[in-house]
Amino acid sequence: MDQFGQMTVFLRVVEEGSFSGAGRRLQLAPSTVSKLIARMEMRLGVRLFERIAGAIRLTQEGERFREASQQVVQAMEDAEASVRVADAEISGTVRIHTALTTAKYLVAPRLPLLLDRHPRLHLDFVLGTERGDFIRQGLDVAIHSGRPTEQTLIGRPLMHRPWVIAASPQYLERFGRPERPEDLLRHRCLNFTIRTQWNRWTFHDEAGLRTIDIPSHIGANQGELLHSFALLGLGVVRLAHFHIAADLERGALVPLLQSYQERSEDDRFYLLYPRGRSLAPRVRAVVDFLAAQFS
Repeated sequence: MDQFGQMTVFLRVVEEGSFSGAGRRLQLAPSTVSKLIARMEMRLGVRLFERIAGAIRLTQEGERFREASQQVVQAMEDAEASVRVADAEISGTVRIHTALTTAKYLVAPRLPLLLDRHPRLHLDFVLGTERGDFIRQGLDVAIHSGRPTEQTLIGRPLMHRPWVIAASPQYLERFGRPERPEDLLRHRCLNFTIRTQWNRWTFHDEAGLRTIDIPSHIGANQGELLHSFALLGLGVVRLAHFHIAADLERGALVPLLQSYQERSEDDRFYLLYPRGRSLAPRVRAVVDFLAAQFS
């Protein structure tokens, strides 16, 4: 078996969590799978799995090899799929799960080009801030922040998402401008009622990196509503730059505490889709289009 085949077997062991499970899926004897992994470990000079009381788990080296192997296998699948998709007439429906703000400000402006390229393609958007259930909701693709932890999903990085603290000129005229992060505790702040980490605003100053739990004057589970509240002068908000870039440019919102913003806190959007099965041409067309657009 060549190195690519060995890599595929290794990934099946990771997905199934056992040599026997991988063997059933690949129609190989568990002993064959075990010996193949042992030969890989000998060739690489590291242990990929810890064997403990009949169970296996990845070592640190195994985890690094898993990430690299997934990239190699995905690149091979992408190369083959690109030829098939190019010759196919793309049609059918693709269900996309993402947040309202992501769909409105990042995806929607790019859709005319996608639909001009594939006029028989149909898109269904399922909106939500939390990751959807691919099986229960019949999803094909999702766009969300954070690398997926599910072994069943592939996550392709799309873009970083810097955050901006801002308020309207009307608000600042009435309540003053916060000069230091601690000043926010005395201001009316607009915050999310979901995902606690979104409500922990991170700053960098002479004392180093620190996080402040910001009390909420008005809360909402949708960033678009917080955006509207901020434009109405109801408080200070922290939203993604892509979400409020146009308002910052025209002066409807004013950026605050910029010198305290910690660059490393920017998180990343990922394009998520199921692992372990060939993507339908309609899904592959959307995945490749979005990956190219955001790259």
